[in-house]
Amino acid sequence: MRLMTKLFGITLALTAATATVSAHAQTVLFNAIGSSAQFLEAGLAAGTSSSGSPAGLGATCVWSQKSSSAGAIQATDPTTAQAESGNAWIAWTPNGGTCAAPTSGFKIYAYLQTDSTVGVRCYFNGCKIGASGSPVSTAPDGLIFGISGEVSLPSTVWSALSNLAVNVAATDIRPEDAAFATLRATTTCGSAIASSNYLGLGYTSGGTPIASEYSGSTFHVTSIPSFSSTSSFSVTPVGAAPIMVFVNPSNANGFGTTSFNNISRGDLAKFLDGSYGKTNDGSTGITGSYATTVLIREPLSGTYNTMEFAVPNTTTRYTSQDVGLNQSATQQNCPVQNPLNKQSDDNTSAYRNRVIGTGQMVSVALNLTNPLNTSTPQTQDTLAYAFWSVANFSAATSTNAKYLKVDGVDPIESAYATGGVIPTGSSLSTNVTFTHINDGTYPIWSLLRLVAASPAPAAVAKMALIEQNFVPSSSRPDFVPYNSLTVLHSHFTPPGISYPSGSTPANGASGCTPEAGGDVGGVILASTSCTTNSRM
Repeated sequence: MRLMTKLFGITLALTAATATVSAHAQTVLFNAIGSSAQFLEAGLAAGTSSSGSPAGLGATCVWSQKSSSAGAIQATDPTTAQAESGNAWIAWTPNGGTCAAPTSGFKIYAYLQTDSTVGVRCYFNGCKIGASGSPVSTAPDGLIFGISGEVSLPSTVWSALSNLAVNVAATDIRPEDAAFATLRATTTCGSAIASSNYLGLGYTSGGTPIASEYSGSTFHVTSIPSFSSTSSFSVTPVGAAPIMVFVNPSNANGFGTTSFNNISRGDLAKFLDGSYGKTNDGSTGITGSYATTVLIREPLSGTYNTMEFAVPNTTTRYTSQDVGLNQSATQQNCPVQNPLNKQSDDNTSAYRNRVIGTGQMVSVALNLTNPLNTSTPQTQDTLAYAFWSVANFSAATSTNAKYLKVDGVDPIESAYATGGVIPTGSSLSTNVTFTHINDGTYPIWSLLRLVAASPAPAAVAKMALIEQNFVPSSSRPDFVPYNSLTVLHSHFTPPGISYPSGSTPANGASGCTPEAGGDVGGVILASTSCTTNSRM
């Protein structure tokens, strides 16, 4: 089986906080934290009967919770006492009893949605599961689409999970790249990282969190343990997902111009680094000249880093969404402006603004969230980006969003046949084929992964396989299953990140040019050749 063949040989060593061993640890097979990209499919995989079609893991008692609920689930980092919260689900087996009263020996699967870098950091720091403020709310919120009849959370299940360290990180960037993102964020603003062409961003580990321009949302900056040879971890690939560039098309003479359906990487880089701020800049083909709003994610997110090293901060550009070598001095976020709210170089009414999280990125771009800062521009002619999933774009309509090709290549469909209408309705989702991920022509995508102990625990390997069975559906085509993926990116050692002896990756195939982002600057290789030329 190709997945298992690729799994072997991608185990690395890293200093990690060992999960606390307790009497209830054996009950919890899968206690994950991290990216939203796998939240739904993992929930479906866990909560579907093992005799279903497709077959699931059999934990058919499912409860989910919105991050805004009373007593929301959170994971607390014991090294900093910082709490990370988000949407969550828990699934368990009745084991001969009932969902409300499972009998002894029941098994638990759980997932807390945060972010890739938070997930990686929480896994290695041993973050523990708890509830915020008050007892966890037991009523379900119905977040796992496709599971009928979510149930209340019984105290026996919560007691088994509460205060237990997470044992899986769900991530769309490798742990090494998450460590590099943290190193870059905490390096002195404008200083070179390990004599490379990548510059520090000037935040402080444990200091002021990264802030949103549009709300009180923040993102904690906390270091990830350094690499060494004292312990190990496994990386299990699950699939591949693209980042989709989209705009608010409500201005028919701006980004809503019918003929505007493509953006080059060169133009996209200049919107992201602040060089461009008008709708008719570059080769957009738009005649109307209107101020734009460009939304930028927090620099520790996996989404930000995939976009950063695929578009502005490449070895041919070295600009940035924050601080880049060839970025104009007026656009470098140095000294740190927190939250980021910078006027563009060519239009004083155009801004680059910070958002925190995928949900806020989408809701602000689609004008579903009114900015708290009324001095910032209107939402029309807003350019944004997010990892594709049906859930991420469930609120998109033909009037509030339009997705773009990049360099003439469609990220999700085989052909750009619907004028950029985001295909979240059941009649459109069948168009999502990921043709240009699998042929290697769409430039901005990354692998989804599960990071756990080495060798990968049986529950993690099984989850990775079963998740893939819930993607080929007209209602949730969220990623390319790894078992059907035909290409991978070559991967390179990020500057300043040490690898254990004997595990440093080769610098790709002949003619490769190293990139810092690992997944996204590396040369596209056939999947059959990637075991020796890349890290997954």
